[in-house]
Amino acid sequence: MKKFAYIFLAALLALSLCLPAFADGKITIVCPWGEGGGADSTLRTLAPLLEKKLGKTVEILNVTGGNGANGAAYVKDRPADGSIFLLGTQSLLIQEISGAMKFKFLDEFVPVARLVNATNIIAASKKTMEERGYNSFSQLRDYIKAHPSSVSVGMLTSTGVDGLSLKQALEGLNVLEVSYPTGAGLTLALNEGNIDLMITGTDEISDLIASGNIVPLLALSENRMKSYPNVECAKELGIDSVIGPERGIFAKKGTPQADIDALEAAILKVSETNEWTAFLEKGGYDERKSFVNASEYSKELAEEYKTFTAMLKPAKTETKKAASAPQTKFAIIGFVMVAVLIFCLIKKVVIPPVAFIILPTIAALVAGFDPFVVNRFAASGISKMVSTVSLFVFSISFFSLMSDQGVFDPVVNFLIKKAGTNVTLVMLATAAVGIIGHLDGAGATTFIITITAMLPLFKKLKMDNRSLMLLICVAIGVMNVCPWGGPTIRAATVLETDPNNLWQRLLPVQGTMLVVTFIVAFVLSGIQKRRIKKLGLVADDTAEEAVSKASAEAPKVSGMLQTYNLILVIAVIATLMLGKFNNAYVFMIALALSLPFNIKSLKEQNAKLKNYGVAAMSMVVTLFAAGIFTGVLSGTGMLNAMASAAVTVIPPDLGRYTHFIVACFAVPLIMCLGTDSFYFGLLPVVVGIASQFGVNPMDVACVLLVAENVGVMISPLSPAMYLGLGLLEIDVGEHIKYSLPWIWCVSILSIAACILLGVTPL
Repeated sequence: MKKFAYIFLAALLALSLCLPAFADGKITIVCPWGEGGGADSTLRTLAPLLEKKLGKTVEILNVTGGNGANGAAYVKDRPADGSIFLLGTQSLLIQEISGAMKFKFLDEFVPVARLVNATNIIAASKKTMEERGYNSFSQLRDYIKAHPSSVSVGMLTSTGVDGLSLKQALEGLNVLEVSYPTGAGLTLALNEGNIDLMITGTDEISDLIASGNIVPLLALSENRMKSYPNVECAKELGIDSVIGPERGIFAKKGTPQADIDALEAAILKVSETNEWTAFLEKGGYDERKSFVNASEYSKELAEEYKTFTAMLKPAKTETKKAASAPQTKFAIIGFVMVAVLIFCLIKKVVIPPVAFIILPTIAALVAGFDPFVVNRFAASGISKMVSTVSLFVFSISFFSLMSDQGVFDPVVNFLIKKAGTNVTLVMLATAAVGIIGHLDGAGATTFIITITAMLPLFKKLKMDNRSLMLLICVAIGVMNVCPWGGPTIRAATVLETDPNNLWQRLLPVQGTMLVVTFIVAFVLSGIQKRRIKKLGLVADDTAEEAVSKASAEAPKVSGMLQTYNLILVIAVIATLMLGKFNNAYVFMIALALSLPFNIKSLKEQNAKLKNYGVAAMSMVVTLFAAGIFTGVLSGTGMLNAMASAAVTVIPPDLGRYTHFIVACFAVPLIMCLGTDSFYFGLLPVVVGIASQFGVNPMDVACVLLVAENVGVMISPLSPAMYLGLGLLEIDVGEHIKYSLPWIWCVSILSIAACILLGVTPL
């Protein structure tokens, strides 16, 4: 019996050694490119099908940056235990050959199986085709020859398969290349007409092609595609460009062969399913043979490596210089333009709308963009401002009407009674209201709630409105760390993690920074007291006198109407905080429900609206002009170029501290880049550099998140900031000049808190 037991245990041990390593858990497949692209969508389709065949969870992790090199390095640095694999294309071979990858890819990885062999296409925006009058690729070539540098082409990997294919297809033609950090951003730009062309796989834009918004112009293939028989192909036009991304799964060398074999077998089974066949047909992958096993895939990669080496090696240095030159130029132009803009705003050389319109237009023209292309970028930016402008106009009108009717007087009088002439208590109350007001994560709502509550009190006590704006900005920056805050969601998206994971790590830092917010309020109160005394301002009516004066000046409104108005205000604020309705629409309804009841005469109603409109017009012009600023910088690719260039000045010896160095300059960087480019452009680059020195991407995201958040509402690229400035009647230049030193100091303190609390170790 005992002998049988030993034999049984030995058999179990032998069986366990033969089982794949992932048999007891999940496997992770790293996608080295962003969400929304062809590589990501291929994996998202594969994962659930693969789970059924393996009987285990398959997790997709996007590790972006370095045109795929960062994701490959991430997997290379993980244990070869069968729990992690990599999705790759020939772009990784190109990165190695061009010197952008610090290791030899095929020396570190072995192929498991090829998933798809895509056919790249050059697609065009239907909108720009109609504007310019070309209907085929042949006509497009003639147009570019007649209008050099007037056509923009978007892409994800300029130094990968896409970039190489594009250079072959457009050889001899002068176009402008615009890089995008995510496939979703790239397709959106083409769909909206912000760029003219993009090179992509048909899978990524098949739905948009079907809708008619995007038109395929050239198939980079030997024959016309079955899916698009009327589209010209490369071979018939004499173009030597038929390379398409071959997406496959790779394992780190040393991974147990049993794991590799099991995954290869599962992928083969998936390739035979109806679901996968439908995916291939929809994406145009059925034009070429898709699945190949590890052995055949290995031979193909070896041949392609020789091909790419022959194409790239002779001009390796020149290619790298050529690839980086446009981005470097765009970055320099962008930084110079932003520096001039901030100088003009602070020194009041011109009014903000003039600066926002003229400077980016000049920058885009200097960068080489055609005036008609710049016009599209500007139009896109203007259209995105419509919602913010609507919110501003109707919120100003509604709250002005309520103020005229004395709705807020009881609240102000109560605060005056409690605070008296105690400026410190007023400042602390402002910080508290700002923190509570930003629980919904919406900056516009926070400004409306806090300014509505506190501005009357600031006016009565003759306090500086700039300090009110500053305190709200700090409160927003601290509360933005919450998982529903825009910056946290963006950072989590880049890391492909749940925003709660970031927030839970940052809770101690957020708690500390809440205390710092009240400290800032306390220090500001001392400055305000000295200012009031120095200027000889009469800020200290006694509480009784102030309330008596307010009561005497209050409009004569019936108790029933006042109750109605108060209920309406509370309902508006509650609805805004719920976030279920469009904010501008909420204020439109509120104004429509309040104006006829408070002002009976139609003539007086029109007069009131005219007065409110005159007061708001200056900020409306500024907001639309700011839309031009953001639209042009984003459309030209300058923001992305500036983000990539921001980290190149860091010496290699300080590479492991890259995230701390960038964090120290997060406030000026957010002023230049804006939130989207900071997180989708700069963060992946910093993560990629830091990961080469063994720094956890979560550490990078945490320190950049807290450092940047404080500066969000000082950036000229933040629409909500203009809403606050309009409500307070403060010039944007004055705000930057007054608030920048304070906000930058708070940002540095947040970095120190991360280090001292162990959230991001040195």
